[in-house]
Amino acid sequence: MRKAIVIPARRGGRPPLFGTVAALLIGMTILVLVSLGWQRLVTRLADAAPPATAAHPGDVAQPVGRGQVRVIDGDTIDLDGRRVRLVGFNAPETWKPACAAEASVGARAKSRLRELVASRALSYRPIACSCAPGTEGTEACNHGRACGSLFAGGRDVGDILVSEQLAVPYACGRRTCPPLPRPWCG
Repeated sequence: MRKAIVIPARRGGRPPLFGTVAALLIGMTILVLVSLGWQRLVTRLADAAPPATAAHPGDVAQPVGRGQVRVIDGDTIDLDGRRVRLVGFNAPETWKPACAAEASVGARAKSRLRELVASRALSYRPIACSCAPGTEGTEACNHGRACGSLFAGGRDVGDILVSEQLAVPYACGRRTCPPLPRPWCG
């Protein structure tokens, strides 16, 4: 009778190198997923941060004369010939409104902003627009408009219009803005 040769079985039946390669692949996959998730989180946090920072360090609201300001609509002015989107709120559209209610409230918001400009001491503070780096002042950013806050009698005109239900609060992140709220058409 012949003796049988017994070869010890390997655990799991796989070569030892398989475990090392699998561990490396799993580790690399986790590393990639974590870094992608971290980048998304950092981007979201940066975009969610309030943009209400002055356009340049040291910028504060500066007095402006009534003759320097021309009202375009409830949230846009011309300041010394430069188109400015007032930030922190959204007023109804007066140009191509989506419905009759938006046209009506938009006309009232524009009229109220004109009253504020005509009747109170004004000041203006430039604000950095919420756009991709290098696009501020171009059509790719706010249709070429600058961004800022206008104060009438020391109060932000956006706060006044919102309190009178002629506008709604609207805050952008540092580089992007959410869709414009337009609740006037139901």
